[in-house]
Amino acid sequence: MGKSIWLGEYADSELPRPLYPDRPQLLLGRCKGDPLEYIAKLNDGKIHGSDFAKKHGIVRRLDLLADLPMELRNTIHDASKEDLQRIKEYLITENYVVDMNKGNNIYTIYVINLEETPDEPDNSLGSIYVGQTALSKEERFENHKNGHKGSKWVKKYGIDINEELCESFPQVRTLQEAEHLEAKAASRLKKCGWTVQGGH
Repeated sequence: MGKSIWLGEYADSELPRPLYPDRPQLLLGRCKGDPLEYIAKLNDGKIHGSDFAKKHGIVRRLDLLADLPMELRNTIHDASKEDLQRIKEYLITENYVVDMNKGNNIYTIYVINLEETPDEPDNSLGSIYVGQTALSKEERFENHKNGHKGSKWVKKYGIDINEELCESFPQVRTLQEAEHLEAKAASRLKKCGWTVQGGH
């Protein structure tokens, strides 16, 4: 027996909503059995990784699945991981924020000071690297320096974390919002006169 798609809406007043603040924020996943029962179990804290759902509550939004294109709608009762990803991508094109980690991650925008880089102009405030992570800033910096999913800029030129600049950017609940903020942070810091690497 395949897995069914479950879809719920959540509200998180603890963290800002920089992307589509007037649209529902959605949690999306696959489950065995009835999706409504699964969401109820998440809200009751009876499923591994349901800490966020138990605290904030998830409102079922299976109604939104009825608006999917037919080829996606036909997969919701026997969905593969690829089907799940396609449904997520479709919802994002409809301007929803979609999380597939049950809402449990918190993402941080981080800024790393770099030694002078080859492309740094004379009038620069300095070279920095901008990124986002669900890890602590310190752990992500160490990963960069060790070459684990890291940037060549940080590995070669990274000095330390620029805490002052990091504090300029809020934490967010989803990767989608973090990537949006990361790009905005990089653009803003470039306009301020920094030489910026990263910020994809």
